Amino acid sequence: MSAAGSLGVGVVGCGWAAGEIVRAIGKIDALHVVTVFDANAERAEEFAARVGRAAAQSLEDLLGRRDVDLVYIGLPHNLIAPVAERVLAAGKHVLAEKPLALDGETARRLGQTAAAKGLKLSVFFELRRSATVSAAKSIVESGAIGEVHLVRLRTIIDKPLRYWGTSESPLWRARKADAGGGVIFMNTIHQLDTLRYLTGLEFVAAEGQIATFTAAAEVEDTGSAVLRMNNGAIVSIVAAAHSPGAKDEETIEIDGAGGRLDLPDPFGEAPLRLFRRDVGAWQTMPVERTDSYVGMLEAIAGSILNGTPEPATASDAAAVIDAISAIYRSASAGGLVTIPGDG
Repeated sequence: MSAAGSLGVGVVGCGWAAGEIVRAIGKIDALHVVTVFDANAERAEEFAARVGRAAAQSLEDLLGRRDVDLVYIGLPHNLIAPVAERVLAAGKHVLAEKPLALDGETARRLGQTAAAKGLKLSVFFELRRSATVSAAKSIVESGAIGEVHLVRLRTIIDKPLRYWGTSESPLWRARKADAGGGVIFMNTIHQLDTLRYLTGLEFVAAEGQIATFTAAAEVEDTGSAVLRMNNGAIVSIVAAAHSPGAKDEETIEIDGAGGRLDLPDPFGEAPLRLFRRDVGAWQTMPVERTDSYVGMLEAIAGSILNGTPEPATASDAAAVIDAISAIYRSASAGGLVTIPGDG
């Protein structure tokens, strides 16, 4: 760490997500990029030149640098956990893209390893620091809608077909062994984490169906599920990767005993909406769209520098992975599937 108290960041994986991370780091005094690495050397060199840093020749080279305090891992889903394990073994803090692991048990084990070493492991669920979610959390915690009864969660997207590659040359996202799942695992996971964060509730059971209608992929591009939460609330999920013309339709609607809260797509322009039974009318609350990447990275840096809890932990990742795994098991075998708790 530099004398000024800025944490040195090593970037592993030089794709689009890493570009957004580096962009946001440039706005934060507490973080600076030291070096980058990608198994594709040409891509690493191009990315390094773009961000004005030298590319590491290997992961070992990056991990061996004393000026790297925190390692960002932006890799295909199946590679994140093995690399995180190596980063922790090298004594570095971890910032991992979701989902962190393909199963909840591995995610929890990584969290336990980090804690045992006195290191931080944060998962980049950046919606937790979006202005819309922050405002919604304050409303829920104020008791304005009362106890949560029913949630309607929509992940409606129209992805370009190139997202999956082709049937002759599939990208990692299209392969079950690499991705772990499709639109629910890649996209709905963010909303499920947001729901846990807003309500403090846990998922305890799931029943679902999945299908692949459009994508040249082994994973689902369509899904529907019902989850039960530990207070008895019901969560209805509908997800589609290729809904024609869809835009800004990743939304959450929460019905409570005393009102209803509608969260718009966090990257769209629609306002937050609140209905309170004691008021008897809808309130529309425009929310300034702040940079959730910057907000999340500031919180991660603060957790390391000040010893405060990570803004999204390995246990948080494990909880939503377990819920999605239960949906997949239900879709395969049929019936209601119980979701294990941390205990």
